[in-house]
Amino acid sequence: MMTADQPFPTTDISNEYDDDDASFASSAAEQLENFMINLCNLGQYVTFESDPYVMRKIVHTNPLSDAISRRDWQEAKKILTSKPSLAKATSSCDGMIPLHQALDAGAPEKIIKKLLEAYPRAAHTKCGEQNRLPIHYHLASKATAPSDSIVSLLVDSFPESTRAGDANNQFPIHLACQATQVSEHIFALLLTSYPEGAIVRDIHGNYPCDYANWNEDAVTKEIALAALVQNDIISSSARRRNSQEIGGKFLSNPRIFDEPRASARTQKRKRLQNENFSTLNESFSMMTEYDELHQ
Repeated sequence: MMTADQPFPTTDISNEYDDDDASFASSAAEQLENFMINLCNLGQYVTFESDPYVMRKIVHTNPLSDAISRRDWQEAKKILTSKPSLAKATSSCDGMIPLHQALDAGAPEKIIKKLLEAYPRAAHTKCGEQNRLPIHYHLASKATAPSDSIVSLLVDSFPESTRAGDANNQFPIHLACQATQVSEHIFALLLTSYPEGAIVRDIHGNYPCDYANWNEDAVTKEIALAALVQNDIISSSARRRNSQEIGGKFLSNPRIFDEPRASARTQKRKRLQNENFSTLNESFSMMTEYDELHQ
């Protein structure tokens, strides 16, 4: 996040030029840094969850973003009605767009709907330091509990969102297991859309069930664990149904039966390999018997 008291990051390129060029590059870098600091000074004062007692300045050249940051939903609705194109505009120095910002701020469903109507592609867009989709922001928001209708709306807008991880490789199911007041409907929706998400480890090596076990909300913990167990039962049954039984054992990789039929040349090569392998086995057996007789 760019702040007024934090200089804009620059790259040292003086080694690539002679003294005159280096001096010019340094001057240009300083001018760019001063410009960005002055630009940030145009922002509004807002608080951040990481340190709510520190007031920081961020850029809000987008009036829609400004209204969302103040949680002025009436003003946000009015701006969206008059200038829907602002739903595409970057809201601040961190690259957030209004939909992500609104979900993080706990905006009501009617605002989320209008933002999606104004800019449907926002549901497919990752942004912010955590590289998150809108559904990540909603499930991770501390401003409000996850909403059944909003989660359904976001999944309908971008079904693949349930299969997407953020910068920490946390999928929506990981975040749902960490949230509070999460309904059975949300867990069922996420796991039905992407059952494999239940067995994905995040960057910290944790599964969704780990976060469910650590959840201090007893009700959500019980619902989450029950949903994960049910998902495992359903997934196991599906794997058994799709498996092919050979010699009384189920194959661990039934996809091998989906491979195209091998060509005649490949079949001949495999047959010769098997014959050679049988010959080697016979030779090895004869050598073993010979050693045993002469011991």
